[in-house]
Amino acid sequence: MTPSSGLRPPVRGKWCQSTTFHARPLVVLVALVTAGCSQVAAVAPVGGTREALVRFAGNDVLVAQGVSILAAPVCTADAGAVTCAGTATDGTAITVSAPADGPMTVRVGDRVLYDGPVQTVIDEAGRPS
Repeated sequence: MTPSSGLRPPVRGKWCQSTTFHARPLVVLVALVTAGCSQVAAVAPVGGTREALVRFAGNDVLVAQGVSILAAPVCTADAGAVTCAGTATDGTAITVSAPADGPMTVRVGDRVLYDGPVQTVIDEAGRPS
């Protein structure tokens, strides 16, 4: 290299310091992007149709109660009322139902796992454990 090229030869120790300095903003940027994605994922169940809220809440109840799921409940809505049907690994029917203006009921076979407001389940699932 010639002195007139404007480039300086690397100085032992300086290269490592320079690389570390430039890596910090990249690490911070990756951390912010990753945190942003997880925040969006956490908010996703809160906004949506009643059908989506009932589905999320029903799944939360099933997971919290330790139900082994073969087929996750699939939901349909009719005039605000939501009905979901799925299957546990032992073949037992899973049903989630929520009338347009009433509480949600989650059943596995004849056993009632939850009977109450959809929003209570959504709020509980959103709290840090």
